[in-house]
Amino acid sequence: MAIEGQFRPLNNPAAPPSVAQILSQGLQLVEDLSLKLVQLDALMLTGKPHEISDAAAAIETALNAAAPAFADIAETMGRLGASSLAAAAAQLRQIEEEQAAILADSLRVALTRFSKRSVSANRRAQQLNRGLNAALKTLAALGVQESGRLIAEA
Repeated sequence: MAIEGQFRPLNNPAAPPSVAQILSQGLQLVEDLSLKLVQLDALMLTGKPHEISDAAAAIETALNAAAPAFADIAETMGRLGASSLAAAAAQLRQIEEEQAAILADSLRVALTRFSKRSVSANRRAQQLNRGLNAALKTLAALGVQESGRLIAEA
């Protein structure tokens, strides 16, 4: 009783993800992080400390969760022998992996945009911090402090 040829080969679930899959996952993570960062930046303009704190914690959690994916991207770039995403895109185009090359370029652009947004959000956070410190000092100088309540009010 021959069973040869009666079954289709199964996809190997243990097969490593392709370069395109790794880059696509990285791109999605960076886009999600960028969205969270834009939301945090907007919240900093509202002056709602609990919401700002929650949004900042969500970004920190997302960054920590994304660390393995970013490590996979770095490892993939190392396997390709590329020192940057632009170099990886060029190499991928040479071996006719256009979809992966497009993803590498898109990831590079998304990371650049995220970097600029994080610098901007950091500046806004520093300004907010300076403003709060100045307000606290002014209120304390005016004697508006009731056993630590000043900090809670701020």
